[in-house]
Amino acid sequence: IDASVSTAEIGDLIEFVHPWSQLSLWGVYVGDGHVIHFGVGDENVTQKACRSFLQQMAPKSKGDRALKKTRICTQRVTEIKVPLGTCIRVNNNEHNLVPSTQEMMMNRCQTFLHQEFKYDLMNFNSEHFATFVRYGNAVCNQVSSKIDCML
Repeated sequence: IDASVSTAEIGDLIEFVHPWSQLSLWGVYVGDGHVIHFGVGDENVTQKACRSFLQQMAPKSKGDRALKKTRICTQRVTEIKVPLGTCIRVNNNEHNLVPSTQEMMMNRCQTFLHQEFKYDLMNFNSEHFATFVRYGNAVCNQVSSKIDCML
């Protein structure tokens, strides 16, 4: 865990960078060591990212049958299941957008907390959710750049 996490402020984006794929799970710091983020059933971050990526690469597969609903949840940063070697850091510099007020961010968090959604790597993933909470605009920079590199 990067030292920046110990000084995180409400509304900061917390990025969990996967050690092998460089795909990230994103959450929003909500205080007291907790983040709000996507949580998929009992899958860990690696399983979720790999399954979603494979579904995008092979959209006609039967993967959607196994796809679980995604529930927005809060957890302590230290309790989120991540592979060994994952870099956890505050990353507010990736999106070039103006953050909303903390009050607006917390209202968005309360609105989405415990709601269920279908996880979609390309259109509605953890980065889309986190940037919507922080900026009011759902964007994802990591997926298109990873796919461009693979093509």
